[in-house]
Amino acid sequence: MPAKSPTALRAAVLFLAAIVAALAYAAYHLDSVAAHGKEQLALADSKIGQAKADLGMANARSAELQLQIESIGSQTADLKAQLDKAQARRSGLESQLQRALADLRSQADNARVRESDFQAVIKSSHDASSGLLKELEQAKSQAKDLEAQLAKTQGDLAKLQPLAIKARVPPLTTSFEKGFWDRGFTLHVKNLNPDPLSVNIKITGLGTAFARSATMEGGGSLNVENLAAGMRVAIESAGYDTMTVTVQ
Repeated sequence: MPAKSPTALRAAVLFLAAIVAALAYAAYHLDSVAAHGKEQLALADSKIGQAKADLGMANARSAELQLQIESIGSQTADLKAQLDKAQARRSGLESQLQRALADLRSQADNARVRESDFQAVIKSSHDASSGLLKELEQAKSQAKDLEAQLAKTQGDLAKLQPLAIKARVPPLTTSFEKGFWDRGFTLHVKNLNPDPLSVNIKITGLGTAFARSATMEGGGSLNVENLAAGMRVAIESAGYDTMTVTVQ
């Protein structure tokens, strides 16, 4: 027995080394699975962030279109009937858009909450990595659904743009300024389009008639001075209905 003791000791050492190697491999495998799960969660977070950015752009575009439509709605009573019809159609589209945006924001919030829960589970236990991967796939599917809903929202926004064209309202705003020393009124006309716009201005009333033509720069203004109260100013532009305002 004493002669066999070194052999038994070596066998025991080899057995222990095999156990240590197996444990090291298992730990390495668990770390790799956890790292892969974190990468998948980071990818899902990136997609959700992109969806939020697109949503912000859609909201900004919607606000811009809303301002333009409200500006058109402030024109004279002669255009009120046409704008009322356009507003009725726009209200229906805005209602659908608001419901879609509310649903999109709600789903985005739910996705962020679920993502936070996923990260907490990963940190608490490596043994749950297989279950987290399954949940990650669900989060990726939800992100794709969000992208599809965002595309639908952008399509609804595109439907708002033809309203102003159908109404044929000139992209202009008007305002009057009372002059000093009883010099009458000044009409300020502003071009809301970024492109130049050619206009014909006709002034009638109080036994006088006057006409002039001008080309307004994109975003530029035009002033018509020395107007008396009660005069009517008609602004014409090719492709749009005539805009008529009364000096007051």
